Amino acid sequence: MSKRAAPSENGPTHSKRQRPSEPAVAKKPPEQIYSSRQLQQLLAFQQDAGPQLRQGVQSFRTFLEAIAYGEDTADRKRKQELLSAYLQSQKPQQDDHTSNYLPDLIQTWSFAAQSNNDSLLSAVPAVLALLLKTISRLIEFREYGNLLSKTLLRRDQLKLFDRGLTASKTKEHLISPCLRLLTEIVSFDGGSSARSLYLQRDTTFKRLETFLSLRKASSDDTSKDARKPSVRNNALRYLLANLQLQDKTAKADILSQGKLIRSVFQDIKEDSPAIISEILGVIKKHVVLDNTLPRAAKSRVLNDYTLGRIATMYGFGHKEDESEPIQTTVQEMAHEFLLFVCTTLDHGVLMTQTGWYPPGANTVKTDLIAENVGENHIILDALTRSAKYQGRVPVRNTTLAGFLQSLRPYADSQQRDLILAIFEAAPELIADYFFKKKSFSFESKLTATWIGFSALLFSTVQLPVPLYFGLKSAYGDEPPPIPIAIESILPQPLSQKVLIRCLNQNVQLVAFFAVRLLTSTFLKLDHVLKSFRAAGGPIRDQWEQAALQLVAEFCRRCPEMKHVVTVFRSCPPKNIMFREAVTRLLSMYYKVIPQIALLEKFDISVALSVALNHIGDASQDLDDMRVRLLEIDHLLEIAYRSPDMRWWHKPDDMPLSPFTTVLKLQVERNGTGPSSHVRELLYSIIRDNGILRRDTKKSSLDAVLDSLMDVDDWHASDAVFQFLDSCILRYVRKPLKYYDDLAKMDGDTGSAANQTQDQPVSLLLVVLMEQWPFLIKSAEPSNLTNVAEWLARYLDYSKSIGEDLQKLTTIRDQFKSQVTDKECRGILKKALKAPRKSISAGGQEAMYPKARDDAVKEMQSNPQDKDSTSNMPQMPAGPPEEDENHPELVRWTHKAISDAVEDGAVGQLILCLCSTYEEIRRQAFGSLCSLLGKLEASDYSERQQVYVLVGEIIDTTRNKLSNGPLPYFAGVIAARSLLVLTEPLHFMYIKVNKFLNKGPPWNVTKLPSYWIDKVMLHPPSDDDSHHREVEWLLDALLDGLRTPSDMELYRRCHVFERLLSLYASPSLPAPHLEKILHMLFRCTYVEGSDTLITRAGIISWISSQIAQKRAEGAMVRQLARRVYRTCSQERVDDWSNGTLATTVDRLINLSAA
Repeated sequence: MSKRAAPSENGPTHSKRQRPSEPAVAKKPPEQIYSSRQLQQLLAFQQDAGPQLRQGVQSFRTFLEAIAYGEDTADRKRKQELLSAYLQSQKPQQDDHTSNYLPDLIQTWSFAAQSNNDSLLSAVPAVLALLLKTISRLIEFREYGNLLSKTLLRRDQLKLFDRGLTASKTKEHLISPCLRLLTEIVSFDGGSSARSLYLQRDTTFKRLETFLSLRKASSDDTSKDARKPSVRNNALRYLLANLQLQDKTAKADILSQGKLIRSVFQDIKEDSPAIISEILGVIKKHVVLDNTLPRAAKSRVLNDYTLGRIATMYGFGHKEDESEPIQTTVQEMAHEFLLFVCTTLDHGVLMTQTGWYPPGANTVKTDLIAENVGENHIILDALTRSAKYQGRVPVRNTTLAGFLQSLRPYADSQQRDLILAIFEAAPELIADYFFKKKSFSFESKLTATWIGFSALLFSTVQLPVPLYFGLKSAYGDEPPPIPIAIESILPQPLSQKVLIRCLNQNVQLVAFFAVRLLTSTFLKLDHVLKSFRAAGGPIRDQWEQAALQLVAEFCRRCPEMKHVVTVFRSCPPKNIMFREAVTRLLSMYYKVIPQIALLEKFDISVALSVALNHIGDASQDLDDMRVRLLEIDHLLEIAYRSPDMRWWHKPDDMPLSPFTTVLKLQVERNGTGPSSHVRELLYSIIRDNGILRRDTKKSSLDAVLDSLMDVDDWHASDAVFQFLDSCILRYVRKPLKYYDDLAKMDGDTGSAANQTQDQPVSLLLVVLMEQWPFLIKSAEPSNLTNVAEWLARYLDYSKSIGEDLQKLTTIRDQFKSQVTDKECRGILKKALKAPRKSISAGGQEAMYPKARDDAVKEMQSNPQDKDSTSNMPQMPAGPPEEDENHPELVRWTHKAISDAVEDGAVGQLILCLCSTYEEIRRQAFGSLCSLLGKLEASDYSERQQVYVLVGEIIDTTRNKLSNGPLPYFAGVIAARSLLVLTEPLHFMYIKVNKFLNKGPPWNVTKLPSYWIDKVMLHPPSDDDSHHREVEWLLDALLDGLRTPSDMELYRRCHVFERLLSLYASPSLPAPHLEKILHMLFRCTYVEGSDTLITRAGIISWISSQIAQKRAEGAMVRQLARRVYRTCSQERVDDWSNGTLATTVDRLINLSAA
């Protein structure tokens, strides 16, 4: 409808009376206030003096601003005194609960509402809000503020609030002052009136969700109003003040109003950084961290919608106000808040979950399982469970599951970090996320989106496997469902088709990422399979079957090895980083899934030879050399496991065969070469070859290596290795010929097959003797002298390892007689005369581990027992006996807390709980309780962890003092853990803290099993600390075996079976061997001989050790004698049908032979 045109001068007049316009009143400057009387006169209510009222209110506002924001201290002090006098004069004469405080201002506000005077209706609540804000900082004005708050919350004044809060949305000048006044009422005096205000919530909270949506339009942001807060800002501050100061009931009721909370976070990214910081800060401090609020109330505000709205601030684009500086950016604030609430229990979002097990999936009830359950039934049951979770999985954290789907990991690294943190805190969400993420495209295109997704997948695979797969204290009776487990190892976006495309990409970055990603998946699969094998249960077949299913599912998604072989063959030699990554991936195929890798015909010999040849390239820098050494490490791992490796094939372009090249590398690198397994690899290759003896007291391969080592001014030349390589290859082609040659040396006409069992010397010497004349004819004099020196050295070392001296002399004479060079004859003449010191016992300790002879030397260093024969070492002593006096009970009280803990006084006090005397145990318990109080009051830096340990041992023994002593192993573990906690760099620090985090009480009946599992079957905390951790555990086990009850505990926990298996480890250091033997001897002092014989099979174990002709055989035979003498011989003879006594006599008599 168009606007009506104005009438002409002669036209008709308007029928509607025109509203008379008020005469314009010139604005007067605010009046200066010099006395309280003047202030009373300015604010005195006059019904017919509207402009004067506005002038008085404006002057009062200016007066209050000078007090609140003035810089002149003296002037502020004077005006505070005037304000105090005025406020005192306004107090009602009688406290009748009906008289209003500041009646003139209240009456003026009422008059403005009745007369629709908007300017006055806005000015009065604004100046009242300023008054409360000003006096809230002055403690002496507390009474006046409370009187004003009570007045404002009365019925008549609530109508005035209702008048302002029900105004039209366009009248922000009426709404905002009321919101500011309500905010000041809530905030005044620490919220003393907050409860009264909330009781009137029908008025005080009216239309609050509407006000939260009233933002200031961008067109209104003129220079005049730029800093003026919008209605939303005022409403937010009012709501946040209530969340800060209301009690838990009111706060929970506010949080239950879904529309209100939704309005707060809707388009929150449009707010200023200061407002966002205030919102997140209040929600975190006064909602999330408020322990009085129920979890349900927190969950109402922290739902998936709210979290999603907060996540939109990752893309915050608002121009920050320089007048409101903040410590961190909006993106960082949002990221920190989401990390805080999404990854910590009891914050209203994250709920307790069971990791890779679905919620409600209890472990198998062992008492309901029939004993004779068939394997087919187990397989069928496993397949049924797997099918149940194909493509979907129930989760407890439904809020987080929905929130994760709204994040964009490809767009922001912080969103990716948030997803990974949630995955680590709630592993159950990994499978759910990838099941639901149907739009997760991983096509091999080098784009920003692909790189973002790739980083998420790579980091997801690298996440640690949950302890016990998500269960609390131990492995379950049944394994986790395979469809859930595989998503954490190789997520479904990484399908076989996609990975093959990535490997075949021309863009090398894509292929390199695919290789690194697959390597990480193999490492994680290997860790999971080890955990499957370590997990016990009544139905172990289930775990084994689950492992097979897991490998099958992994192979279904993983590319076949032939594709990786193709990438390896097409990789240029100069791209050493990529080659190292590919060779590592190939080695993982052989190590983790050998049944799949062995199906491929892959000859690694040529690649290994080329790589070994590049090691000698002097033009490489140090970094390139290190990468090539890593590549060789992986190639040697493949060669060690590959049956197709041709160790004795020498390519035309290579000077040596692969075996001799590896041997040369090991010698030249002096034990610091590419792999710590090189020596074991050489042993495994030569073991089935027969060219070296295997029955010497020290390995004959050590003699070869020692003879090739650099010493003084001699260095093995290339001619030595070429001669050695030629001899080995000749033996490989015709091994029987050299058996016959060795037999002829002895005058034996028997067949060569009969000579393979008892060789006097290694066949390598026979081959060298045959080929020596040919070398004399073709070699240069300098090379011939070098080879002669090596032959002399090799003969000396062969003598030192126990090879037949007569045969060695014959071979030396044959070498000498065939050469005419005087220098060579002189070198060979000196052979076998002076013993050479083994290099492996001196400077090459890093290359060669100490021989097992060292384990027995210390045992044999003590004088003989009177009851022992002359060739028997001294038997270790028994466990220490308990002293009747226990000074440990009071020793700790004479020292400072730190000294008492670190010098072992507290540990000795803990061991008193293991006393056989109940009175001693009770005194120790009381002393430990007193220690807790002193720890809590001390300033000792490690007091918190020591407090936890002592508290847990107290909780463990609290109700068991009269039932008997604490097992010594538990006391020893507590005492030794105490010393570990005082040293954060200790190699057991991480494992001890994880044990303490399990909480009290300790299950002492399974304590040995727990520590054996964590130390022997799990990787060490530090890469090089495995042997140190084992030694720490062996010391604890030895110290904890003191009584027959301790022996029974060890028997139930299968300690001895684990120790006997550990003893067979070829890399076990000498001190560990000694400790295991000492522990077996100690068993004989605590009535454990019967257990060792009937349960651990100790006699059979001793027989196997003696049959291996190990250096510690004397001590082992002494153990056999001690075990049989201390056992119940009648019972044991009956148990063995009389054969055991004969076996022990035979073992003992072997010592004399």
